[in-house]
Amino acid sequence: MAPFALRNFVARGHYQEMGDETAILFEDFRIDTSRGELSRAGKAVALEPQVMDLITYLASHPGKIVTRDDLIDHVWAGRIVSDSAISSRINAARVALGDNGQTQRLIKTIPRKGFRFEGDIKDAQENPVQAETEQPSVAVLPFRNLSGDPEQAYFSDGITDDIIIELARCRELVVIARQSSFAYRDGATPLCQIAGELGVRYILEGGVRRSGNRIRVTVQLIDPSTGANLWVEKYDRHIEDIFEVQDEITAMIVNTLAGEITRDSYRRSLAKSSEKVNAYDHFLRASEANFRGAREDVINAREEALKAIAIDPEMSRAHALVAWTYISEFMNAWGEGPSQTIEHARKYALAAVDADGREPLGHIVLGWVFMCLRDFDRGLAEQRRAVADNPGNAHYRSLYAFTLAYSGQSEKAIEELEKAMQLNPRHPDLYNAHYGRALFNLRRYDEAILALEKTRTSQPGNSNPIALAAACYAALGRMEEAKETVEEVRQASPDYSLDYARQYIPFAREEELEHFISNLEKAGL
Repeated sequence: MAPFALRNFVARGHYQEMGDETAILFEDFRIDTSRGELSRAGKAVALEPQVMDLITYLASHPGKIVTRDDLIDHVWAGRIVSDSAISSRINAARVALGDNGQTQRLIKTIPRKGFRFEGDIKDAQENPVQAETEQPSVAVLPFRNLSGDPEQAYFSDGITDDIIIELARCRELVVIARQSSFAYRDGATPLCQIAGELGVRYILEGGVRRSGNRIRVTVQLIDPSTGANLWVEKYDRHIEDIFEVQDEITAMIVNTLAGEITRDSYRRSLAKSSEKVNAYDHFLRASEANFRGAREDVINAREEALKAIAIDPEMSRAHALVAWTYISEFMNAWGEGPSQTIEHARKYALAAVDADGREPLGHIVLGWVFMCLRDFDRGLAEQRRAVADNPGNAHYRSLYAFTLAYSGQSEKAIEELEKAMQLNPRHPDLYNAHYGRALFNLRRYDEAILALEKTRTSQPGNSNPIALAAACYAALGRMEEAKETVEEVRQASPDYSLDYARQYIPFAREEELEHFISNLEKAGL
């Protein structure tokens, strides 16, 4: 028997059952309706849930004209939406399917009538079920309205919708579509059964209580296989602008949740036997090593990322991470030589963008390559693109802020970093290094040294932020501490010198570079 969610959808005529699989197959695409996923040649295609629902609905009615009213009823649940909103989602669906408004190979516009799906639907036996994705998967159940007022259900549903939409932007996660997860609104189905029917590793659930001018949102991430709570949090807010509060809470939940799932997936990867380690496991291990920041960690990160690429040559994030390790070498005076090092970084950053032009990390890292080559305008343009596509993502915002600190925009860098730290309270210590750099540029030395000491303690092998701490101590006139810190710079990288810093550390403003160099010289480098 089909799972509960699928029985409802099939009964409403949304999906076709094919053989033993409830799936829709056409060309090299496969829609897994039980998990709300689209894959192409076995690789998951990242989509916003509403675009996923739109593709699924059109593909489940091949050859038939689907009117705009049909789409509003079945994709927007009857909510009134503008023609431009529908057109925007149609365009996004075409892009996901490799189609466009000119060729209309799969989604054809029928003037003054609607749209028609042109793909040839295959039998499930023609295209065997693909192996499960390596990436962690999560279902967000409808948040409970605990206010005692049915009229407040719109807010709890709105929080849930926003979380699903924002999580869908996280390319490292597989997020079940809204229609599938909302089928379990009644709360009667055990979580382990929901996880099995939807094929997910994690369940997120929560509740919303509104009383007067205050609102409380509780949320918990659950491992259904054990019933353990992996993360529990509550958010209390005073309501001035209800939608602003909704956006703020959503962003904090999504950033913290993504981090918790990544950490749990990393722990799981370490427990796997060597023959079961996959490309995603290698990527997780590479990311963890890279954030530790010492030279041996960066080398280990590169080795793990290259193993991921060997398994999956099209894994954009692995290419981007290799590029990032070369940027770390460049900034810390490690490696075979700065020119060769940054050329390696450029090669892998371009490979990341070529592998998947929609992967934000590729554009972020390519932006850093341009910055290291002192093409700041082009570098910031690449990074703004990634942030614009993922406005609530603290990680991409922070990496953009790091570049701003070198680009002569320290006030803006502080603003972006403080927002990122708010969205991700468990942020990596590398945030503190660039926060300290922006404060140092602004001559706010007392504040800067507090941030820099955190990085100096947690990343004793990361020479560039340690050098900044030495310069900051010199600027404060604390010369004994400055000289001690310079010794740590020498231990982390014997090649990190005044000449190297002057020639290769990429400050856009000459006066900020000289401010850094002169204080390093006072410190004894």
